Amino acid sequence: MTFVWWLLILSLFALSFVGIIMPVIPGVTLIWIGLLLYHFIFFPLVGWQFWLTMFLLTALTIVVDFLASSTWVKRKGGSRLGVWAAIVGILVGPIVFGPLGIIIGPFFFVTGVEMFRGVPWNQASQIGLASLIGLLGGSLVKAVIFLLMIFIFFFKIWF
Repeated sequence: MTFVWWLLILSLFALSFVGIIMPVIPGVTLIWIGLLLYHFIFFPLVGWQFWLTMFLLTALTIVVDFLASSTWVKRKGGSRLGVWAAIVGILVGPIVFGPLGIIIGPFFFVTGVEMFRGVPWNQASQIGLASLIGLLGGSLVKAVIFLLMIFIFFFKIWF
């Protein structure tokens, strides 16, 4: 039975990385479910420092989610509406464009909003591309944070 629990925990950890590219899957939540499963099934002796660290890293992933695309959009001269378009593009893109929507959604939404505001195509597409760069950079940072959370978990239970 221990093997089955470990398989479930490791599967949750692995599935969390899918959540980085598919926003419908709550990546960091899956890590937390794995942590809590281990905690309540195997009763480890982890202190409050461990849980505080996990909480802070979780908060960091949320901040990265919101700041990554918006920072790049602003950096390229995008409007506040363009920043919101990047967020909407991340959420609605997969619904409108299918699996690739997470990547092309923000680009099209930001570019469209900026062109609607009267920004020329060349500049609007650069702002849209900036949202894509921010999304990919944010995803990379989130992957590193997820790996760090999982590493800390294994380090804590083994040492």
